[in-house]
Amino acid sequence: MISILAVVASAADITGTWKADLETPQGTVQVNYTFKQDGGTLTGTWQAAQSPTVEITEGKVTGDKVSFVVKIGPNGEMTFAHEGTIKGDEIQLTMKPSGEFPGSSVVAKRVKQ
Repeated sequence: MISILAVVASAADITGTWKADLETPQGTVQVNYTFKQDGGTLTGTWQAAQSPTVEITEGKVTGDKVSFVVKIGPNGEMTFAHEGTIKGDEIQLTMKPSGEFPGSSVVAKRVKQ
């Protein structure tokens, strides 16, 4: 019982707004993440530049690890799986798109309220 409580207690709480700069062939694009964490479950939204805001799915936080999926397009045809490591007010994320597109890495930084 104690080990389960220790794992839950040590999980980072990433609730809030985070921003990252994504390098693309067209230049740098700002990405906004808004996370809501409830224990190990993560929900929220993702938005790149002026694109529509989309819901994140399959979100979870385990200790200092985070993962979630972003589906883009009218029918969610483009999927970006995100995996990362939480380090205080930074999350180092690797984005792995579906299809033939190369993945990329970003560092998301917590926006102080």
